Amino acid sequence: MKRTLSHTLGFMMAALFALTGCIPEASQAQDFKEGTHYVTLSPTIPTQAPAGKVEVIDLFWYGCPHCYSLEPTIDKFLSNKPDNVVFQRVPATLSPRWEYHAKLFYVGQMLDPDGAKRVHTKIFEALQKQRRKINDDDAMTRFFAELGFTSDQVKNALNSMEMKAMMARANEVGIKSKADSVPIIIVNGKYRTSPSMVGSEETLLQVVDYLVKREAQQ
Repeated sequence: MKRTLSHTLGFMMAALFALTGCIPEASQAQDFKEGTHYVTLSPTIPTQAPAGKVEVIDLFWYGCPHCYSLEPTIDKFLSNKPDNVVFQRVPATLSPRWEYHAKLFYVGQMLDPDGAKRVHTKIFEALQKQRRKINDDDAMTRFFAELGFTSDQVKNALNSMEMKAMMARANEVGIKSKADSVPIIIVNGKYRTSPSMVGSEETLLQVVDYLVKREAQQ
């Protein structure tokens, strides 16, 4: 009798584990809860994505080691990005130092618009791995000169109307997202989440996917 009962319980537990392992991703996504895995922003942040597209923003700072460690996860997201997603990196501007690094990012974006020279990655490596100080125009000019850009190109980018518009956008995103730390991911100007909030970078991708699909259905 005991052997029969033990065999029956073992079969039931095995069946339960099998069923648990076969739960569809859509069902698992229902476990993502507001206040636990993401927060809803109010007011929302105006997006720059075309109609029918969902905007995903990575709010970061070059001086943040957590932002640097998140880069492979961001690359993973981009390699599998749905066609309806418009992705943007937006630099946080929470202090004068962060604001200057935001200008550094946008100069890099203007000089390397298609990412062919991997300027964004090289800036991260310069600050995070090489511990370089790029906190003024001279240091910035020297850095970009090493990448093959002229001082005039850097100066023109810094003083451009495009720079002013992009910095205004960065300030708007930072203020309206109520960000007090980074990295943060913002989905369609409505939802904010982060690795620290959800517990892991892998879960972060799942939450972002869930929120993107939710917005696509609106």
